[in-house]
Amino acid sequence: MILSDAHDILQRMLHPMPLDAFLDDVLGKRFIKLEGRLHDGRRESLLGEDPERVILGSFARLSPKIGCHAAAPNGPPPNIEPLPDAASFRAKIAVFHARGYTVRLPEIRALTPDLDVFIRALELVLHQPVKVESFWSRGDAKAPVHHDDYDIIVIQLRGRKRWFISTAVSDLPNAWKTPPDGPPRIDRFAEVSVEPGDLLYLPRGTTHHVDAITDSIHLSIGFVPLTLREAIIACIDHLSDLSRPLRETVGARIGAQVQISDFGDLADRVRTGVASLMTHCRADAFVVEALQRRSARVIGSLDKLNPPVEHIALSPMTRLRHNRLGVCHIVGNASRIDFAYPGGHHFIHRGVEQSVAFIAKTPEFCIRDIPGEIGDDVRIALAEKLVSSGFLEVAGDPSPISER
Repeated sequence: MILSDAHDILQRMLHPMPLDAFLDDVLGKRFIKLEGRLHDGRRESLLGEDPERVILGSFARLSPKIGCHAAAPNGPPPNIEPLPDAASFRAKIAVFHARGYTVRLPEIRALTPDLDVFIRALELVLHQPVKVESFWSRGDAKAPVHHDDYDIIVIQLRGRKRWFISTAVSDLPNAWKTPPDGPPRIDRFAEVSVEPGDLLYLPRGTTHHVDAITDSIHLSIGFVPLTLREAIIACIDHLSDLSRPLRETVGARIGAQVQISDFGDLADRVRTGVASLMTHCRADAFVVEALQRRSARVIGSLDKLNPPVEHIALSPMTRLRHNRLGVCHIVGNASRIDFAYPGGHHFIHRGVEQSVAFIAKTPEFCIRDIPGEIGDDVRIALAEKLVSSGFLEVAGDPSPISER
């Protein structure tokens, strides 16, 4: 998947709102609702034509991980445990519903190819990890007043719900917990009804609560766009690669020091480190390099691709294509390229930079067409490296080498 493909995927999901308007004018600023009646139906089928069947069919993976919430449950939640089949999973969910709970189903991105590709497209556009879960409610369910510490895109798949969303500008809280001022509350809110195909976006920290009107299933897609704080941290991380003092231990006795708030010369050392950071950040090139390296780390830490089970024999005539979840980011130094892909990094000699750049930006190609002053043996070796990690796959249905 290349960036233009990711833009197209997100644009289809956000239609009729232009993607640029969402990224520039909405993200992190205000909540929106996009109506399903103005869409072509792709949104409500992200979890397949029958979301219940897809969810229940994944009983082995989901049943030990489900969560729940309720504004006023009428009993304790039932035990969460592995279940042997879809019928027992349905029965367990019914017990949650009977006690007033909405069931939360985490880590569901791989349940359908369409959902998996949509999430990967969002990760490529944001250069941030994205998580997705589903909420399954009965018609009388009510969620407590709360806010999330990450932005959410909500897509209603089945049934109807009514959201009560604060109209106050969000404080965009950090992910870690801080002492609350009191129980969450909504003083001024918009009442927003959603039905299948509708999409909501809420910036992190937007207080809300939700009532189910009918039996309902919706997706909640969570992420935090790059913040200034993270950009500054990326610069600190980059400087720490260049400066040994930032990597030296300063808190060997931190457990005792925090008890008496005596940190010795640490304050001076912190000021020296910050001054060094300021000096380096005066050069735009330093900041650019820091953010490039940060992106490589993010892409490399995304969920791992599935490589082929057996070795595939390649030849100059073999046609390859990007894995549908294969994204990459390329940085490097004077001698090596860091080719980051979901699940890892390949460190490749600079001599094949032109070849690597071609592979990264070309969704489908023949090995013999890889450019560069290299022989076919190097082209094949490079392709094998990227096939073995799952970034590339053979276009078509080749036989494993063991069957030839």
